[in-house]
Amino acid sequence: MIAGFRNRDIRLALFGDNTDSTQRRREAGKVSRKLALLRAHGLIKNIPRTRRYELTTNGVSTIAALQAAYNAKLSQLIAA
Repeated sequence: MIAGFRNRDIRLALFGDNTDSTQRRREAGKVSRKLALLRAHGLIKNIPRTRRYELTTNGVSTIAALQAAYNAKLSQLIAA
């Protein structure tokens, strides 16, 4: 989180290490489109003069809310 994250970091977490260069490029393209969508919604921003991204304050609160909803039981979500 401190140093930010790159397309490669996300790609390895989602798809694992792939030796096929064609498949690696496709996976990188998929991640690039998702990163562009997150940037458009203001959840992440590019760190200047790098290829790294970091969460915005809006992104941190949104991700925290999504994690809480994901970890909550259905009865807790209905009661809220």
